[in-house]
Amino acid sequence: MSSAGSSRAEDIVVRRGGPDDAADFCRILDPIISGRRHSMLEATFSEREERRFLRDLPQPHVVRVAELGGAVVGFQVVEPLMPGVPTFAHVATTGIWVDLEWRRRGVGSALSQASCAAAARLGYEKIFTDVRADNEDSLAFHLAMGYVVVGTARRHVRIDGNDIDVVFIEKPLACEGA
Repeated sequence: MSSAGSSRAEDIVVRRGGPDDAADFCRILDPIISGRRHSMLEATFSEREERRFLRDLPQPHVVRVAELGGAVVGFQVVEPLMPGVPTFAHVATTGIWVDLEWRRRGVGSALSQASCAAAARLGYEKIFTDVRADNEDSLAFHLAMGYVVVGTARRHVRIDGNDIDVVFIEKPLACEGA
């Protein structure tokens, strides 16, 4: 999109997402995964696989989509950390993905705020997730959104034969607007 420089954070619309957004999710995910720098995933997904993933998400879950000018520029999924395990029912995990062209424009912040508020309304008390240790931009973003580092796993993910450390982070949701 050639208008990337002219967008403003207040122009971002965040809405509920679902299986019908699968093609847009793949369009955003594919270059991120293929770039081998920002993701712990190694293989891209077909639209059919992504649609099935979104359709079969365990309850309770949150899917939020960020749009600018009607175009999907990011999305976030919040789901149970351990579906069906009552002792973890208060803990969610998440993935947030922003189109490479639209980063640092408020898209991630808008998604995170909307998704965390929705997760709190569903009864989640915290979100626990992970970030590649070499993805300093993502870690800085999450810390700015209120996540805290709880540990690092050495050589936790292997992509293209390279071992990568992973930082575990969490965010309490008790103070989120319900």
